[in-house]
Amino acid sequence: MRYVDVQISRETKPISEKGFGLPLLLATSKELEYKEYTGIEDVAADFDESTKEYKLLSRMFGQTLRPAEIAVHGFVYASDATTLTSKLNDLIKTHNDFYYVVCTEQGDEEITALAEWTNTQDKLYGVTTSNIELAETLKGKYDNTFILVHDQPETYVAEGLIGACAPKKIGAYTWTFKNVQGVPAVKYDNTMINRIHEANASTYINEAGLLINSKGVATSGEYIDVIQATHYLKARIAESVFRLLALRDKVPGTDTGIGLVVAEVEGVLASTVENTTTGEGIIARDDAGNPMYTITFPRRKDIPKNTLAQRILPDIQWTATIAGAFEKVQIRGVLTV
Repeated sequence: MRYVDVQISRETKPISEKGFGLPLLLATSKELEYKEYTGIEDVAADFDESTKEYKLLSRMFGQTLRPAEIAVHGFVYASDATTLTSKLNDLIKTHNDFYYVVCTEQGDEEITALAEWTNTQDKLYGVTTSNIELAETLKGKYDNTFILVHDQPETYVAEGLIGACAPKKIGAYTWTFKNVQGVPAVKYDNTMINRIHEANASTYINEAGLLINSKGVATSGEYIDVIQATHYLKARIAESVFRLLALRDKVPGTDTGIGLVVAEVEGVLASTVENTTTGEGIIARDDAGNPMYTITFPRRKDIPKNTLAQRILPDIQWTATIAGAFEKVQIRGVLTV
């Protein structure tokens, strides 16, 4: 955002909100101006049931909890993967309210191009492929992309996973264990599944009779819900502080004005603290139930005069402990007689 610069770094490894629920399908079989659909019955007016677009959107809309809307922007794709990102660059000039990106193209070059583009945005790209080697090539590279390896890639299980998760509140769920309706489990053995996980990808398995997404990580190895939390906090803090700057006659260049800005930052952080009843929330609480975040900020007397003359409030910094989630449990027991 032009007037508010928010940067968040993550230290989590072993050591307008509509945008966060709105997926965009980049369609590649026909020209179509940006359009938002509310159900698969509307899609049939623009895409025949035999098209990849219809099948992909059917998977996304076919979940029990599904997006209220899915945006689609289409063009006729030939073979140059750079045209995919060019179309997206043009689109975000006028329509940038979407958060999730999906595409009918599942080739290696296309997936790589979209992963590179999404990594320059505060958006999330999900894709299904049958190529484990691609996942291994992209391992460690992108925070904003997740890959699901399936022996039937046109079941669009990653895209269906986005359909199931997009309506949920960020901070209230993880991507592991989620069911995608209408998708069969893979026919991979444990060796292959372990290889997929080692590549920072996931697959779709039958575990104890349940069909589930096996792992909720981005290609970088970071958990997807942590990536989302970063995007969410950055956006909400920027919006909140900008609203303060824009709607007040002025925010004074004094300790009072500094306090007003800090209050906006704290308000966002406080709104994402773990709910002790439901477990929802991005930021954890300590043993005493206190929110685990701190904010530091300068006093006016500590700000250089040249910085004050430029009307810049510097060095507001915060640290928060993410609530995260448990996805594996270790239990040891001893039976005696």
